[in-house]
Amino acid sequence: MAVHQFETAAISAHSGSSSGNSSGNSSPAPGGEDDKGPYIDAAEYSQTRETEPTTAVADDRAVTSVADEQQLKNWKKNINMVWRDISGHRFGSMFLSPIKSGDAPHYYEVIRKPLDLKAIKNRIRDEDITTTIEFYRDIMHMLMNALMYNAEDTDVYHMAMEILPDAQACIEQLQQTEAAVNKPKDSPGPALPDTASTASVVKADDESKAEEPEADDSDASLPAKRRRRIASERASKHLRE
Repeated sequence: MAVHQFETAAISAHSGSSSGNSSGNSSPAPGGEDDKGPYIDAAEYSQTRETEPTTAVADDRAVTSVADEQQLKNWKKNINMVWRDISGHRFGSMFLSPIKSGDAPHYYEVIRKPLDLKAIKNRIRDEDITTTIEFYRDIMHMLMNALMYNAEDTDVYHMAMEILPDAQACIEQLQQTEAAVNKPKDSPGPALPDTASTASVVKADDESKAEEPEADDSDASLPAKRRRRIASERASKHLRE
């Protein structure tokens, strides 16, 4: 997977206030001018004072709206880079389009919420997902569908297991960038979600074998199956959380 330079420029919006200065002679009010200056109608003065706060609030809301739109635009740019990395994985094409019923019997009876990479990209475009954690959950949901439907000894199952930690690494890279940009000064900031927990299952396999009963030596494929089962269970638990 490629390492990207994500958008990290701080979002700022400034609003300037303009004031118009009129020049020329002012016509005195019918009552003429006294020592305090020209006559000012009390009703007009009161109306002006009442509209000033409303205008200020509207300006603040406009500035906030512009900042939010720019932030969302930057996020879409960054998340689409991650999406391209995942779809460009050597097994990414397997998850690019919806599953055809003819290729997977009873698939839509077993999988209640099908997802594919094109559908996820459309959800980004339509702003159905607007955060990195929502994108992460969609990617994990898509891969969990493959693990749930396909048997452990199938090619698709192995493809899903291989692309899963690579997808997590890409998303984690973006999360770390976002945390660094949004981290307040002199503050440790919130902890990142543990997106690599599933990918670390293989490294922890030696420890898990010490806690489980010894397997029959004749079944040489059992360690790999155990790793896949544990990875699937942990991914499912993380999605539920």
